[in-house]
Amino acid sequence: MKSISALALLTAAATSQAISSERYITDELHVPMRSGQGNEFRILHRGLPSGTKLTLLQDSPDTGWAQVRTPGGEEGWVRRQYLESEPVAKIKLEKAEERLRHIESLQGNLGVEVRRLEEENGQLSAALKTEQARAEQLSKELKELKSLSADAVSLNQRHQKLLNQHELLKQKQTMNEAEIQRLSGSETQKWYMYGALSVLMGAILAMIAPHFRPRKRNSEWAN
Repeated sequence: MKSISALALLTAAATSQAISSERYITDELHVPMRSGQGNEFRILHRGLPSGTKLTLLQDSPDTGWAQVRTPGGEEGWVRRQYLESEPVAKIKLEKAEERLRHIESLQGNLGVEVRRLEEENGQLSAALKTEQARAEQLSKELKELKSLSADAVSLNQRHQKLLNQHELLKQKQTMNEAEIQRLSGSETQKWYMYGALSVLMGAILAMIAPHFRPRKRNSEWAN
């Protein structure tokens, strides 16, 4: 019996100790708050309206009273039967409506964001197609440039070959011209020699010609 009484006292002490949690005034009521645990105590607040959020300081189930603190900082005792651990229906409804408005706002914002992203995605897709077309064009131009570059190398090699052939032809032409000049000079000299020889032969013939004339006979001179 002593152990049971001790247990009961410990239970009462535990339940009457300060509890840091929240409680709400039940729906459609104005509950007075008193200075002590009983209707004989002075009323501190004549009407806490339904849904008022209170801080639970001490709970005494054996007396049926609970010590609370109002949002304004007032402390007192109210009947436990008027307290709920959850907000009343009105507050729940208001919170639900507030959450609904918030969700609708988020949905509206999400809708705007989705439309913006879709528009941006369309723009990016168009830009991507344009860049792909440009890349294909650049690839085509690169191939053409490579082809032209190969042709240019080939043309340069042919040009160098033609230049070399041209230089060889010029050298041959120069040598031929020199040979022609040499031969021309030799021919002229030869004709000069022929002319001089002819003149010399003529002079010699003129000198010796009188010696080859026939002499007249004396008889003929006598007659």
